[in-house]
Amino acid sequence: MPKNKSIGKSFLIVALSIFSSRVFGLLRDIVIASTFGAGRATDVFFVAFRIPNMLRRVFAEGAFSSAFTPAFAKKLQTSKEEAKEFASKFFFILSISLITIVIIGEILTPIIIKIIAPGFSATFEKLAISLTREMFPYIFLVSLVAFFGGILNGYEHFFAPAFSTVLFNISLILCAIFLKDRFNIHALAIGVVTGGILQLFLQLYFLKKEAFIPKPIPGIDEDVKKALKNIIPGIFGFGVRQLSMLADTIIASFLAAGAISYLYYANRFVQLPLGIFAIGLSQVLLPKLAKTFKDEDAFRYNLTTGLRLCAMIIIPSTIGLLFFGKPLIDIVFHHGKFTVKDLNATYYVLCGYGIGLLFYSFEKILVNAFYSLDNYSYPVKVGAVTLIFNIIANIILCFGFNLGAAGLALGTAMTSLLNVIFLIRKLERNVSFINNWLKENFKYLLLSFPIIPVAIYGTKTYFQFASLPLKVTTIIATTITAVIIYFATLVLTGDKIALKLIRRQ
Repeated sequence: MPKNKSIGKSFLIVALSIFSSRVFGLLRDIVIASTFGAGRATDVFFVAFRIPNMLRRVFAEGAFSSAFTPAFAKKLQTSKEEAKEFASKFFFILSISLITIVIIGEILTPIIIKIIAPGFSATFEKLAISLTREMFPYIFLVSLVAFFGGILNGYEHFFAPAFSTVLFNISLILCAIFLKDRFNIHALAIGVVTGGILQLFLQLYFLKKEAFIPKPIPGIDEDVKKALKNIIPGIFGFGVRQLSMLADTIIASFLAAGAISYLYYANRFVQLPLGIFAIGLSQVLLPKLAKTFKDEDAFRYNLTTGLRLCAMIIIPSTIGLLFFGKPLIDIVFHHGKFTVKDLNATYYVLCGYGIGLLFYSFEKILVNAFYSLDNYSYPVKVGAVTLIFNIIANIILCFGFNLGAAGLALGTAMTSLLNVIFLIRKLERNVSFINNWLKENFKYLLLSFPIIPVAIYGTKTYFQFASLPLKVTTIIATTITAVIIYFATLVLTGDKIALKLIRRQ
C-alpha cells in the first residue's frame, strides 16, 4: 500500500519539479530564439505544436487526472488487485481512443491547419502540415505519460509525473542545437517526439519500481464507465480554454510576422510564477477543500488562506514583470537572430499578460473549489460565455486600437478577470468569504508599491551595461533587493502568513 505523505512535502516535490521544468523550458526557449529567431518559421512550428499540445491538455492532463486519479486511489485503498484491474481496463479504452485520435489527426491535418491558421501563405501552410503530422504521435505518448503518472500519484509518488517535462525540454534543446543544420525547423519536431518517449520511459521505470505496469484488458465495468463520465466535464472545460487559445492563434496569423512567437515567448515568463506557485498551490488545496466541503468554516478557511497566499506572491510578481520585464526578456532571449524590435514587441505582450497574472492564478484555485463541491458544470459554462467576450475583445484591441499581439494578451487578461468575477459571485452564495479576502488583496497591492522604484532603477541600470556579467549581477541584485524590501514590509505590518512562514523556518 502507498505511504501517506504530508501535503507540505507533496507540494514541495511538485513545486520544485515544476520549477525545474520551467527553468529548462526557459533554456529551451533561449535556444530556440537564438537559433531560429522570431519569424514565420517559428510561427509555423508554434502553430503546429499547439495542436498536439492542445489535445494533450484536453485529454491527457487536466480532464484525465481529475477523473482517473481519485477513482484509482479509492480502488487502491480497498484492494491493490482491484485497482490493478481497474487501471488495466482503463488502459485498454485509453489506448484504443488515442490510436484513433492520432490516425484521424494525421488524415485531417490539412483541414485543421486551414482552420487555425488561415493567414498562412501556401508555402508556410505546407510546412505547418508537415510539422503537425510529424508531432501528432506525441499525443499518444504524453497521454500514456499522464495515465501512468495518475497511477504513480495514487501511490503518492509525485516526482516522476511532475519532473518528466524536464526531460522533454532537454530533448528539444539538444535537437535544436545538434540537428538544426541537417533538419532546420524539423529538428524541433524530432525533439518533441523524442521528449515524449523519454517522459514515457521515466514513468515506466518508477511504475516498475514502486507500483505495477498495467496491461490492457478489454472490457468496461461500472467503475470504468463512471470514471469516463467524470472526464466529460473536464474535457469541455479544458476544451473551452484551448478554443480561446486557438482563437488567439487565428487572429495572430493575420498580424505581422513574429506575432505568434511574441505571444509564446512572453507567455513563458507568465507561466513561471503561475506554474510554480498558483498551479502547485491549487493541486495541494484540492484535497483539503474536498475533505472540508461539508464544514463551511473549515472550507472558508482553506479557501481564503490559499487565495491570500496566492495574492501575497503573485501581486509583487506581477509588478516585477511589468516594471522589470524588459531586462528579463533581454537576458533570456536577446541573442542571435532575436532583434531589438523582437525585444520591445515581446515586452509589450508581457505587459498585457502580466496585468492578468493575478486573475489567472485565482482562476486555478476557484475552479478547484467548484470541483471540490462536485460542481463541474459551472466553470465550463462561465468559460464558454467569456470565450465570446474574449474573441470580441481581442479583435477590437488588435485591430480597432491597433495594439497587435499586445492586444491579444490584454484581451486574455480582461477575459480572465471576467471569469474570476463570475466564479466569485457564484461561490459566494455557498461560502461567504469575499469581504475579508478583498481587503487582504488590497493590502498586498499597497505593500508591493515599494518594489516599483527598485524595478525602475534596476531597469535603467541594466541597460547602461554592455557586459553580460554586469547585466546578470544587476538582475540578481534588483531581484534580491525587491524581495527583501517586500518581505520586510510584510513582517513590519504583522502579516500573519509571512510571520507563520518565518516561524516554520
